[in-house]
Amino acid sequence: MATPFESIYKKFLSLIDDYELGIVTDEELNEILFGFLDQARSLHFPQCRKNLELLTETAGVGEFTEDLDPQEQYILALGMKKAWLSPKLNFSDNMTKEIGDRDYKAQQGTNYIKELSKLDEKIEDEIRKYAVSYTYKNFSLEDW
Repeated sequence: MATPFESIYKKFLSLIDDYELGIVTDEELNEILFGFLDQARSLHFPQCRKNLELLTETAGVGEFTEDLDPQEQYILALGMKKAWLSPKLNFSDNMTKEIGDRDYKAQQGTNYIKELSKLDEKIEDEIRKYAVSYTYKNFSLEDW
């Protein structure tokens, strides 16, 4: 069996609120989501027992050749969430550098960047927690 990207996309979209994703075409949305998925499988879930390199993809639509269980899909969705958040954090950082800290505080407030940073760390910790749990899944001392 195979796991369609759509099932992971649905898990990811349930984790976020982003109205900008609702105004793009389906083709653009699939390409954006595949970019997040590609980053998640490459950077945030290297310990997956399934080969995440085996996939078929065209314009963001496709599937993993291997069947991923719900835990593996959820970890990938969390990795997608981290990939989705990173540009927002980097953009905010760039804004403070461009317009100056004093002006930025008056316009936006530095609390926004702090909250995004906290959220980024929280997502990273959550990915790590689930990935460690996944790693020890089916672990037995009998084999030692």
